[in-house]
Amino acid sequence: MKRWGLAMALAGAAVAARGAGAVSEERVRLELGRPVLEEAAAGGSAALLLDRVLTARMAEACASIRAAQEKISTPEQLVAWQKRTRAACLDALGGFPARTPLNVRVTGTVAKEGYRVERILFESRPSFYATALLFLPDASSFAPPYPGVVIACGHSDAGKGFPGYQRGAVLAARNGIAALIYDPIDQGERLQSLAKGSKGNCPGHNTTGASAVLLGWNTASFRIWDGMRALDVLAGRPEIDANRLGCMGNSGGGTLTAYISALDERVAASSPSCYISSLQAVCEKIGPQDAEQNLFGQLAFGLEHSGWLLLRATKPTCVCAAQKDMFPIQGTYQTRDEVGAVYARLGAAGRLALAEYDGPHGWAEPLKVAAVRWMNRWLRQGGDIEIPPETETGLATNEVRVTEGGQVLKLPGARSVYDIMRDEAARQAAARPAADAAALRAAVRRTAVIRELGAIPEPAVDDCGTAPYEGGSVRRVVFRPAGGVAVPAVLFMPEKPQGRPALVADGLGKTNAAAQVAALVREGRAVLAADVCGFGETYGGAHTFYGAANRDEGPAVMAYLLGGSLVGMRAEDLLICARWLSSACGAPAVELFASGWAVTPALHAAAAEPQLFAKVSLADEPLAWEEVVAKGERHRFSDLVHGALRAYTIGDLKQAALKRP
Repeated sequence: MKRWGLAMALAGAAVAARGAGAVSEERVRLELGRPVLEEAAAGGSAALLLDRVLTARMAEACASIRAAQEKISTPEQLVAWQKRTRAACLDALGGFPARTPLNVRVTGTVAKEGYRVERILFESRPSFYATALLFLPDASSFAPPYPGVVIACGHSDAGKGFPGYQRGAVLAARNGIAALIYDPIDQGERLQSLAKGSKGNCPGHNTTGASAVLLGWNTASFRIWDGMRALDVLAGRPEIDANRLGCMGNSGGGTLTAYISALDERVAASSPSCYISSLQAVCEKIGPQDAEQNLFGQLAFGLEHSGWLLLRATKPTCVCAAQKDMFPIQGTYQTRDEVGAVYARLGAAGRLALAEYDGPHGWAEPLKVAAVRWMNRWLRQGGDIEIPPETETGLATNEVRVTEGGQVLKLPGARSVYDIMRDEAARQAAARPAADAAALRAAVRRTAVIRELGAIPEPAVDDCGTAPYEGGSVRRVVFRPAGGVAVPAVLFMPEKPQGRPALVADGLGKTNAAAQVAALVREGRAVLAADVCGFGETYGGAHTFYGAANRDEGPAVMAYLLGGSLVGMRAEDLLICARWLSSACGAPAVELFASGWAVTPALHAAAAEPQLFAKVSLADEPLAWEEVVAKGERHRFSDLVHGALRAYTIGDLKQAALKRP
């Protein structure tokens, strides 16, 4: 990463040559460190400004979703809604690959009382291996063909080996229903990186998510396809009836159950547990959860939690919920009522149910029993079920291994999600047309969601006071864009400005840019240091992203759900600041200095409105997007734009910026 040291030394030499007014770095740091957004003026905590704006936008989107769903009163209206919403959902996922041979292998069998378990290895994509356990009923008690259910695992490192998840398979098999429980990516035997220090489970899913977003995919793109191929495994077994398939799972497995059941029409009966609530309620209470739980633009195209259930309406669905779950139970009730009203209007009220447990998040025994009862009712037309002792939880730890080495990546020729995404990045690069300035400008605006400058209203400007310094004055202002986040800024204005006005943005906030600002002021320049949304004074908020240490990732994912990007929002803030500074100084263009996490928004602003910026200078640049995919790195979701690599790279933006005079 570049540092400002050389630039500052050169600036100091220029000051000595010009004899410009002196101002100390300490004075500059003091001025930048004083909060511009006082609590009373800002209408609350400055750190919650971005949260409040995005929460309001989410509430508006969710109200529109509810209004649209309330209009569904005929089968034709439901089918039209499903067709439109499913197409948008598949687009957000980037679509699915072609079905390829599963190459199913049984690597071992364990006989248990009332059922047997086969260890299964299959390829959901070529050389992309999945490990599973298939629980088959005792043929002497239940005559095949059996109905079959896929059990999607929640976020347990053990994956399919977790006793609590195997217990669901035991209950199913002991009641005449075959059950296949498979390892999700980065769990059980499916770690996607075996490098020292690499992490699986939720951290692994979020690392996958960063590259997937840039390609226009999602972590869920892999996870849903794995589940669909698991259904293919079941449907291909001679002892299983392919016309009687179900899906159930808890937590992250509840998420996948909702997704798979909505997108694969073969799922006749479904029971997602400890997931269905309300996306709005979840975000307001605990913030957006891990990468696969958030699809790009889903609130814009009409997909709340209720939508996952409506996409399979009016097929039988039993929602399982824990009353003390981190996923708000009130959201569950709201969704149940909204979807239940549609089922009732279509004469299918008995096909939607809610099973509750007075406890915390988890697939508690009563919820597992409720799910299997539901499967028994709709897949076997059976009555009550046999409930074996709770101590019966399937295979022991030393029995669950499917592969000899314990990890699929140890198999010859095995591929990971990162291999697949690198291939896709190469394909996109080959298909990406060489963009001229106009084409790049259009692509950046469209992809990052940045309005044309003329369409961005002039913001209200609060003048918070002016103070003198030797040779100039310091003015403190707040830009208040209509419907946007207030942008606090400090303007250093020499009595006789020299050179181009400078706009400074730092990913750690304007205070962190004190040395750079001081150097520019000593050159005699007018300098505006601003905290665009989510930086400096507006960094933070109540809505954190699951597993993220950086407090701007929660708001970024909320913007993502709405079909936008925090990069685009920040770029618009920079455009507002540059336009104002240009006007205030009577200059045709300004010089933009960006450091750290402000670099990507700065490059987007410069590409969107190149006439505003005479020069762009960058420092402490984050890893370029193309390198994120190449290296499989975890990257801040606040620095991502969905599907950007289909249209341009960070290298393209930098090359365009460097062409300036």
